[in-house]
Amino acid sequence: MKQSVLIASVLGGGIALGAVGVAGIQAMKSSKPEAAIVASAPLAQASAPAIQALSPSAASSTLAQAAPQASTPVAAAAPKPVHATHAKILGVTPIREAGTEPKQVCHQEQVVHQAPVQDENRIAGSVLGGVVGGLLGNQVGGGNGKKAATVIGALAGGYAGNRVQEGMQQRDQVTGTRTICNTEETKTEKIVGYNVRYSLDGKTGTVRMDEKPKGKTLPAKDGKLLI
Repeated sequence: MKQSVLIASVLGGGIALGAVGVAGIQAMKSSKPEAAIVASAPLAQASAPAIQALSPSAASSTLAQAAPQASTPVAAAAPKPVHATHAKILGVTPIREAGTEPKQVCHQEQVVHQAPVQDENRIAGSVLGGVVGGLLGNQVGGGNGKKAATVIGALAGGYAGNRVQEGMQQRDQVTGTRTICNTEETKTEKIVGYNVRYSLDGKTGTVRMDEKPKGKTLPAKDGKLLI
């Protein structure tokens, strides 16, 4: 008796699976899905007792095989990003560096010095003074006294003339200028680079360059600057 029930259950499950498959094919071909679903409903209801007669494990296996497999959607490939070939320059700022360097600074200064001496021994003054002194001594006395006065006057006049000429030479000064130079540390400032602000693919950035860019753009590739 039990074997008959088991055989009847297996046959009923096979019939139910066949009916479900036929109904599914007709539903795919038919232009009215509602009619296919209504047509397959009595068959499903008719096979329900047969499926319930199976063991729980057999019934679940049968239902799993009868259920349609869901199709996995295929994701569309993302478009490749398009990058600009040039970046727009927004501003250029020089980078300055302060320092010091030695520099020679010169200026003119006025100086006073003694004029060059032509007669260092002051002979002219001595001779002139001796002549004058001798003449004056010659006017004194007479005879041998006159001669002695003349000699003494000449000696005194020569000495006096020498001293006078010396004083005149010392006061004989000339004024001139001379150049005086000194080395001083002076402050300097030089440009060591440039900060360049740019716009590329809707984004802004700053890059340091050794030289000032020429033009209004910078070359770029794949979203990066070519510098």
